Amino acid sequence: MALLSPLARKLCVARGIDPALLRGTGPRGRIMAADVPLQQPAPLPAGEPAAGRGPHMADYSLHPTRAEKDGYYIYDDEVNMQALAGISLPIAVQCEKLLEKRYSLFDYIVRAVVRACTSTPEWAPERVDTMLFERCGENTSAIPDSAGKTIYHIARATRADTPPPPHYHPHIVVCDAFTTRAQVAEQLSSDNRPDFAFVARGGTPKVGIRVGREEVHNYLLPYTFYASTKAIPPAVANRIAAELHALLFNPVRLLLLT
Repeated sequence: MALLSPLARKLCVARGIDPALLRGTGPRGRIMAADVPLQQPAPLPAGEPAAGRGPHMADYSLHPTRAEKDGYYIYDDEVNMQALAGISLPIAVQCEKLLEKRYSLFDYIVRAVVRACTSTPEWAPERVDTMLFERCGENTSAIPDSAGKTIYHIARATRADTPPPPHYHPHIVVCDAFTTRAQVAEQLSSDNRPDFAFVARGGTPKVGIRVGREEVHNYLLPYTFYASTKAIPPAVANRIAAELHALLFNPVRLLLLT
């Protein structure tokens, strides 16, 4: 029986998952919470050990919650970001002097979206450019080569308030809760459509949540994730949507560049 962390054991029970089917990434192949998928993975091939291998994206997936529209698969989801807020506080305190402001939870959301979208070899452009709409869509920031940036560098890019240069073609767009479709359309023409888009939902603009600065009572984050039907095969889009959910729910891997 593979080694199992207490949180990973709890998640396996809650999701009805057999730990013997999982690959652990912790010390001595220990199965960590980040290794537990959203649903039961497929059995491993005969003779292949479960422990000691990295998590395999093909083991789990989500499915679109709505019919395809405007050339996108659509995933409506919700995740509790309490764990994300918990790890962001000590890091934010340490980096406050460097940035003059603490990280916001939205910096982590941007990192999660980029990491999820680039987690599959089926979609792997040489350079991934991202565009962020925040402050209710009134402020836009370009994050070029975002796949190679840590959360610190993403935060620096968003704090710089650098508008996107002319003819900027983002692969990924991330929007806060109150960004409107019209605001996005002003920046992106019909022939400049991103491959992925993340739109936060709910009554509070998530960019306003700054850990340690404002009292937050509800960490539930409803969101909609879009994946281009032209650029992404459906099975790959489903796995990317599941990876995004997993990163937001259990965000330890967001601290790693690879």
